[in-house]
Amino acid sequence: MVTNNANAPDRRIFAIGDIHGRLDSLTALLGRLDALDPTARLIFMGDYLDRGPQASQVIDCLLSLRLSRPDAVFLMGNHEAAAARYAKSKDPEDLRLLRSMGFQATLDSYGVSPGATGLDFMPGEHREFLRGLHRWHREPGYVFFHAPLWRRADPEVASPRALEDMLFNRTIDRDGWATGGETLVFGHVPFETPLAAPGLLGIDTGAGSGRLLTAVELPEVRFHHA
Repeated sequence: MVTNNANAPDRRIFAIGDIHGRLDSLTALLGRLDALDPTARLIFMGDYLDRGPQASQVIDCLLSLRLSRPDAVFLMGNHEAAAARYAKSKDPEDLRLLRSMGFQATLDSYGVSPGATGLDFMPGEHREFLRGLHRWHREPGYVFFHAPLWRRADPEVASPRALEDMLFNRTIDRDGWATGGETLVFGHVPFETPLAAPGLLGIDTGAGSGRLLTAVELPEVRFHHA
């Protein structure tokens, strides 16, 4: 596929889609990517929690990876944004929203049942990891954001509520990105196979539902799966 980038990064990038507690898929995929290029930059698109059975172990894996690959980028997903809201509010309504998003699997991975404690059941380093997630990331020719982003939107200046709305968005701004001079790489919207369209690369292929975990290699635009 030929993207509409006027520029391209001078270093290989692997962007990894929504993991959703699937440590087995994550470790298999990372092994393949490391064999291809152990010096490439890794960008994780968010949604590390919920649905899959190993959310706690996924965060342990990512924390370990951050030590060996300090330039790796970890983006916030809508599941992490919802968890952050519950951590702050400790509101049963926010917990109910999380449960509707598969939060029970996350609780099970930590071996706990929640009370009105927010995310206090998590180890401190896990909570710190979630607090430190990036809103978005840019490389020459590319924008990385968890969900489909409107071409003119700026997550950096969004309020927490507006950011959460952006992270839950599923409407794809095809026209804006097709003519915008950059390519948006996103997850959140599950596809049977990755979306590759002018200005758009969608790489959530349903790992949280037992399907594939996908990474896209840039700037070549090659897809890798586990």
